[in-house]
Amino acid sequence: MNMALNWSMENVCVLFDFWRVNSSTSLVLTCAAVFLLGYLYELARASVRGWEKSLAPSGTVVSASSSTPLVGPTATRNVIRWKRALFYGLLVAYSYSLMLIFMTYNGFLILAVIGGAVAGHYAYSSDEWGSVRGANCH
Repeated sequence: MNMALNWSMENVCVLFDFWRVNSSTSLVLTCAAVFLLGYLYELARASVRGWEKSLAPSGTVVSASSSTPLVGPTATRNVIRWKRALFYGLLVAYSYSLMLIFMTYNGFLILAVIGGAVAGHYAYSSDEWGSVRGANCH
């Protein structure tokens, strides 16, 4: 595994041993798949954010630092907290996977991750100022 920035098109392992780039065709297909993964990560993040906003009482402004309590009986609140925790864990695993692709140090794959994230953020970000937060791991 090359631990320096490279533009190799041969024997590049992407996440799994069976996912290898060995030709220019497989590189183009891999870059398209990685771009799509970055794009879909932004969609997933926006979807979870929208779902969380729908849980807040009407008229409440919800921000990343908001301490607005969830409404409803305790049992319902616990189920919602578990769902939020599960979605958070899935998003962390997803973002770490993108980070591992980035860590191949392959310039083509790095650009594909960044391109997918930029396109996804443009497509799914809200128009609210201050809603931009740092990327988890990509």
